Parts: sequence; C-alpha cells; structure tokens
Amino acid sequence: MNSTTAGRRLSHNRLAAAGAAVAVAAGITAAAAVGAGAAHAGTMPITHPGEPTVAMTITNNTDQNEYFAGATAGSGQWITAPRIVLAPHTSETVVSTAPTSRSETDFVDYRLGLTGPTATYEVQDTAGDVNTAMSGINGAGYAHHFIDAHIATGYPSVNAHFTQW
Repeated sequence: MNSTTAGRRLSHNRLAAAGAAVAVAAGITAAAAVGAGAAHAGTMPITHPGEPTVAMTITNNTDQNEYFAGATAGSGQWITAPRIVLAPHTSETVVSTAPTSRSETDFVDYRLGLTGPTATYEVQDTAGDVNTAMSGINGAGYAHHFIDAHIATGYPSVNAHFTQW
C-alpha cells in the first residue's frame, strides 16, 4: 500500500469517528432536552426496591403569589423542596422519597397572598390507599378558591397534579 492510499484510509477513519462522535453527542443532547424538567416519581433515585416516592406538581392558576407556609416530607426526605414563593400562573414540582419506609405522606402549605387563605396540597402514598384527601383551602376567603387534584400514577411512585383556581 502506498502512502496516498494509507492517507485516504486514515482520513476516512477519522471522518467516520468524527461522524460517530457527533451522532452520539446529538443523541445525548436530544435525550437531555426531552428529559429536562420532566421529573416525576418514576424517575427518582431508588435505593430500596418498592420505596415510596412522591412527585407533586403544584400550579398556581390565580393572580396572586402563593407564599410558603410549611411542609413535611412525612417519613421521607425532600429531593426537590417547595419554593418560598410560587408566582401567579406558574408551576413547580415538589419531589420526595422515603427509602426506609413502606409509606409516605407529604404536605405542602401555601398562603394565597399576604393575608389570604391557606392551600394545603397533600399526597398519601401507601399500598392500597393513594389519595389527596387532606388537600384543600381554608381560612378567610377560602370560598373564592378551590384545588383540582389528580393522581396520575399509583403506589409506590406517585405522581399527583394540583391546580389552584
């Protein structure tokens, strides 16, 4: 083989390797873009099979800020804790896991405006009884607001969606 043929083969191999690297990088970038912001309980870091995980997507569909008033991750720990302020017409996803428990009950409380009612967002993640029964609004002016709660997936990886109107 002469040096011209060897040089061409080397160039072809380099082009093929560069093309493969670009394809891999594009695939990683596309996968990251698709998954960005798509956290849900089914994607939580599980350390014990069957451990309860909760992802609560909370949407403030009002014209007022919601101010953090308290929260608990029940028997677990926060992966993504609630915000201090949830602005009007925005959403957040609050995520927790309970690696050493068979159940988990999460509460997140927000006050609507500076002096308005308190919205309680709650998920109970227990085998055979996944619910949002303790969710609701109470306090002065509560009758003007309501929470629409929806459970998208069940035990042990619960995804729940809340919209306050």
